[in-house]
Amino acid sequence: MKFRAVVFDMDGVLADSEPVFLEGVNAVIAAAGKEMTPELHHEIMGTSVEDTWRILIDRLGLPGSMSDYVPAYDAEMRRRLAEVTAALPGARELVAELRRRGVPIAVASSSWPAWIRALLGGIGLLGSFDAIASATEVEHPKPAPDLYLLAAERLGVEPRRCVAIEDTPTGLRSAKAAGMFAVQVRASSTAFPPLPEADAVIDTLADFDLALLSPD
Repeated sequence: MKFRAVVFDMDGVLADSEPVFLEGVNAVIAAAGKEMTPELHHEIMGTSVEDTWRILIDRLGLPGSMSDYVPAYDAEMRRRLAEVTAALPGARELVAELRRRGVPIAVASSSWPAWIRALLGGIGLLGSFDAIASATEVEHPKPAPDLYLLAAERLGVEPRRCVAIEDTPTGLRSAKAAGMFAVQVRASSTAFPPLPEADAVIDTLADFDLALLSPD
């Protein structure tokens, strides 16, 4: 089957922004004398904000509740993501080529809407997508299929005719559960080894196989 649309995850796919989340968490929890290690961060990459903080409070023994941390985290991430200006290799070029070909494209991200706007604006891709879906808009975050199903719905393309580009096991499981063809890209500094959940693995978005796509 050839595919009609492409749905991108954002962090770790369009920009090397996952380290920014590690920095943001640690800025917020420093006052509690706690630190999230890169290993724990890698473990929870791709999860929703709520799931991330539930895990952090449990694993790090943070005092208080989620509401004690999330507002400060939100402010940190808005500021820090807007400062990211470098897209990952091939990202701008692939988006431009898909737009030139008239291929419907979307972003399906576990990030909050303001964070998505901040990062896409910083790397010069705000306004480049036909649809954007945030985990705040669905009942069940990744690895459930809801977010990718919402993106496909907004594009007006059947999920089985969509290619999803992801970087984490959580994201790949979400895309596969939605019935999409799942491509793992490994260009970020936090890249996973090739994962069994992926239908295809590429090193950068410059390696994306445009032959997968059909105009009909």
